[in-house]
Amino acid sequence: MVDGLHSLGAFVSAAALVVLVPGPATLLVAGQAHRSGWRAARATAGVVAGDLVLITLSGLGFAAVMQQWPALGQALTVAGALYVAWLGLGLLRSAPASSGACAADTPRAGFLQGLMLTLTNPKPVLFFGAFFPLFIDRAGGRWMTSFYALGAIFEVINLVYFGVLILLVTRLRRVAALGGVPRGRIHQLSGVGLLLCAVAMLATTPRSAWA
Repeated sequence: MVDGLHSLGAFVSAAALVVLVPGPATLLVAGQAHRSGWRAARATAGVVAGDLVLITLSGLGFAAVMQQWPALGQALTVAGALYVAWLGLGLLRSAPASSGACAADTPRAGFLQGLMLTLTNPKPVLFFGAFFPLFIDRAGGRWMTSFYALGAIFEVINLVYFGVLILLVTRLRRVAALGGVPRGRIHQLSGVGLLLCAVAMLATTPRSAWA
C-alpha cells in the first residue's frame, strides 16, 4: 500500500483499460493532430485540465449530488452530446483544407475545445466517484490526498496514451502526404466519429431529460 492507497497495480491496469477505450476525446485529439502536433497537444492539455476539475468535483461529492438528482446528469449529457456534435461538424467543414489553420484557429482554440468536451460530459464524474474509492484506504484519514494521488496516476496514463496517439497520427499524416492520400481523411473520420458519439450519447439519455 502506498500512502493511503491499496491494490495500486490493479488500479493502474484498470485505468489503462479505461483510457484505451476510444471516445470523443480520442477523436478530437486525433483530428487536431492531423493539423499539427502542437494543436493536438493543446487539446490534450484541455482534456486533462477538464479531468482534473471533474476529479476535484467527484472528491468533493458532486458525484453523489448527481446520483441524487439524475435530471442534472441527464441535462449535462444532452448539452455534452450537442457540443460533441458541434465539434464533429466543425471538423467535417474544415476537412477539405489541405494546409493552414481555419479562420477560428487561435492559440487557445484546441485547449478550450478539449476542456469543454470534458466538462460537458458528466459520466467521468460518476466514474471517478465510484472507481477511485475502491483503491483508497478509508481508515487512513487522508481521503482527498489519496483521491488526488489516484487522479494524478490516471492522468499520467492519459498523457502517455495521448502522446502515443499524437505521434502515430502525425506520422500517418506525413506518410499520407508523401503518398498522395487526401490529407483531410483523418479529419473526416474524426468528425464522423464525433457525430456518432453524439448520437450514442443522446440515444442513451432518458426521454425525461427532454421534458
